Amino acid sequence: MPESHEFPPEALEPLEPPSEAEPVSRRRFLSLVAASAALAATSACEAAPADTIVPYTKKPTDVIPGVADYYASTYQEGLVPYGVLVKAREGRPIHIDGNNEHPVFKGKTSLRAQAEIIGLYDPDRLRRPLLAGEPASWKEADARVVDALKEAAPHGKGVLLLTPAVISPTRQAVIDDLKKALPGLEHVAWEPALGLTEREASETLYGEGLAPRYRVDRARVIAGFEADFLGTMGNAVEAVSGFAQNRKLAKPGDPMSRLYCFESRMSITGSKADVRVPVRPSGAARLAFAVARALHDEHGIPLPAGLPLEALNPFGLDAVARRYGVDEALLGSLVDDLAGARGESLVLAGPSLPMEAHAAVALLNTMLDAEGHTVDAAFSPDVPTLATPARMADLTRAIASDTYAAVVFWQTNPSYAVPDAEAFNRALAGVPLKISLGLRKDETARRCDVVLPINHWLESWNDYEPSTDLLSLQQPLIRPLYETRQAEEILLGWANALAAGAEAETDYRTYLMARWKREVYPAGTLATFQQFWVAAVHDGVLRRDATPRSPRMLRASAVTEAAGKVAGMDAASGPSGTVELLLEPDLRMWDGRYAEIGWLQELPDPITKVSWGNFLAVSVADAKKLGLADGDLVSVAAGARSVTLPALVQRGQAQGTVFTVLGYGREGSVSGERGANLFPLVADDGSEPFFRPAARLSRASGNQALVRSQTEFTTHGRDIAPVWSLEEYAKNARPPKEDRSLPTLNPNLEWGDHKWGMAIDLSACIGCSACQIACQSENNIPVVGPEQVARGRIMHWIRSDVYYEGPADNPQVAHSLMLCQQCDDAPCEPVCPVAATVHSKDGLNEQVYNRCIGVRYCAANCPYMVRRFNFFDYTSFITDPLDLAFNPEVTVRPRGVMEKCTFCVQRIRNGVQIAKDEGRPVHDGDIVPACAVACPAEAIVFGDLKDPQSRVSKLSRSDRGYKVLEDLGTRPAITYMTELRNPPEVPGKKSHV
Repeated sequence: MPESHEFPPEALEPLEPPSEAEPVSRRRFLSLVAASAALAATSACEAAPADTIVPYTKKPTDVIPGVADYYASTYQEGLVPYGVLVKAREGRPIHIDGNNEHPVFKGKTSLRAQAEIIGLYDPDRLRRPLLAGEPASWKEADARVVDALKEAAPHGKGVLLLTPAVISPTRQAVIDDLKKALPGLEHVAWEPALGLTEREASETLYGEGLAPRYRVDRARVIAGFEADFLGTMGNAVEAVSGFAQNRKLAKPGDPMSRLYCFESRMSITGSKADVRVPVRPSGAARLAFAVARALHDEHGIPLPAGLPLEALNPFGLDAVARRYGVDEALLGSLVDDLAGARGESLVLAGPSLPMEAHAAVALLNTMLDAEGHTVDAAFSPDVPTLATPARMADLTRAIASDTYAAVVFWQTNPSYAVPDAEAFNRALAGVPLKISLGLRKDETARRCDVVLPINHWLESWNDYEPSTDLLSLQQPLIRPLYETRQAEEILLGWANALAAGAEAETDYRTYLMARWKREVYPAGTLATFQQFWVAAVHDGVLRRDATPRSPRMLRASAVTEAAGKVAGMDAASGPSGTVELLLEPDLRMWDGRYAEIGWLQELPDPITKVSWGNFLAVSVADAKKLGLADGDLVSVAAGARSVTLPALVQRGQAQGTVFTVLGYGREGSVSGERGANLFPLVADDGSEPFFRPAARLSRASGNQALVRSQTEFTTHGRDIAPVWSLEEYAKNARPPKEDRSLPTLNPNLEWGDHKWGMAIDLSACIGCSACQIACQSENNIPVVGPEQVARGRIMHWIRSDVYYEGPADNPQVAHSLMLCQQCDDAPCEPVCPVAATVHSKDGLNEQVYNRCIGVRYCAANCPYMVRRFNFFDYTSFITDPLDLAFNPEVTVRPRGVMEKCTFCVQRIRNGVQIAKDEGRPVHDGDIVPACAVACPAEAIVFGDLKDPQSRVSKLSRSDRGYKVLEDLGTRPAITYMTELRNPPEVPGKKSHV
């Protein structure tokens, strides 16, 4: 692909900002696109008069109106750079998927990365520089900053630059250039929700701070200690994909992995475990050391050289099992399974656990030969040094002591996310110059003298190094919508102004290419650099030769020290009357950076189904002691600080523990007054910040109703989401009946060339809800707000239901995706008085929006509760330019009509038309709905049921296939595969499932 297709010369012309009176409306956007090129939706031309139709006065290069373009890019979140593929229509990005060329993500990405489309078009984005809160030009803002920076050195004061984690080599080069021009610059990288114990443990235990790649796909036996590796821990997207590979069985007798989870709260990973044991976080290290001793004593697995057996003497399996109320026979099964899977086992410790737990887990992985197999550090880059909460507390004191002449915040928000925000804000008030580089006027930017708007990542260039053998490129999909600059260019401009007489490069794309030519472009290659660069930009990734690291060697002395510390601890982790508090980033809000994205605020939590706020999860037993019910306000205190928030009585929560998530309690137009800020409970005294072993819990007055999309969590004996053990699978497996249909009064339907259907493998599905965000993005599904969600009016076309069965202290959990079943005998069709819901020739239950009069008979007659009614004209509430995120291939529904899943009919029609134009039949896999593309577990398969060789057709005949509520005679087009679990045989114990 020629480079001109990526960035023609016109795409690089300077911008003129839109005026305050002229937001980026649809009309203005079209005028911008008309004057630009393929990727350039710009403001480089004057707007057309209000009474004039805007034509394509200059057709963008290689853009065909009505045909989507796709471009590879990269999105960074914390320490993970996600490879993405962005869909653009007429110059505007409208949908984000994973990059199929990426060797790690393989076409999948995070649900938060998908939702970043809304971040691009956020109407609250900063549009021009602000000086003392007033609009200013870039020239004025730069002069104000540069003058202050020049004055800093003569007065002996430094300049603090606070950034997120820097995993871009070129971004780091920019910061280094600024340091050369400004010797007093102190750069601190900070990720407020990342537990840093893993890096510290790696340095202590192995002598190098690495984040290894956990190869879940290679593991036959997995044991996790407070490790939600399918949820928010590390690179969960890759872990989900690898886990699902070993859970999809084609027939009885096929091998299946086994997962043990020891955790305090019910996590996504725990909900999929074959064996789940509720246990306090304080017991994780002792349990892991006990398993290590049993592996040595019972199976003769040697300890690492230099580790004396006496160090593990205090950890007898029977004594530890009694201490934590864990079944000793079950622990014995874990030991046997791990011993039988040496080289194919994996043990994980959650990032919130203390270093001692990580030491015990490292010992287990070393003994089990996991290093170099399921724990792969061969190409792991060094983890950048990040500020801990304790380090941020030190910075607060340094700021208060008049150390800095200026402080620069680059997409960081310490006024919200440091534990003692009040002390930080008091200290910040005394700094002579405070500068914010960001997308929005957040809590920190409101306290800054200079606020500089930066480009969204979809408007930016960059590179990332996820591993030493791989580089990932970020390219802009659209020219800046507003008068913004890329943050790296701002720093390069400062460096240029500070270096006397120097004329350094300030265009970041040119700077990036120059560094790649010097340091990345292979010497002696036959391709020119231009060809090399265009290929890398096109693919979004560059694989390169790198020497693998030598296998890591565990330091026995560090393990001995950790074991001694654990052995010396008292059985109780805190004083009497206290609880153990665990804090983790939220699956949707993360550390609060996504709080202004309504899609994520409204997305229900996969386990509790709570949206628009956080809560404190309390065990059933503890709730009974305190007389708590859902929504009752409770006060949780850790150290000198406390927070009040609503309680949620959570089945599966370990007694004596409580759990909550970070990322709420922001001050924004979307996030305002939603949830509580839990960062005050993070420890900043040097201890493990996100685990508070001696928290205090008490009732507060009042009740705050939880906003939940699901209120009934039992199946009442119906086979909505059955779960089989492997033994039950072997017993129940049978070829499906050829015809399960019941007698009906409906006429027999005749299909055309295709009959579209879907298969959903519940063994692979983890309920992560990535499919919901993808569906919302693809089909223009509105956000309705917390009040309407509380009334049951949420608009999602696909939902992930969760069901609990068994004892309240440790129930079995099942996830089930529910969407329109595209029934052959659809109950919704005969009751519609205007035939707004009808059947197509290819098996789709269609909804004709302009015919619907909103009587809602179809919704009342649907046993699956999958039809949605537009109670309000939700799209009229959307502020420019949010409507630019709409997919033009899908009708925006007005008030008073029903809507539901269409199997992404626009993709179906497009795929059929392409095949027709090419003179060929539709191939299996040509058409994939948004939910199936996004699913990291590949649990959703779509295709033509009339093609006996298609994947969906084969799965519809699976020996574990069933259809939900098929006894009603609806004849759904969706086949579900019964979820399978692989519990061990524990003598004298009933199977986990």
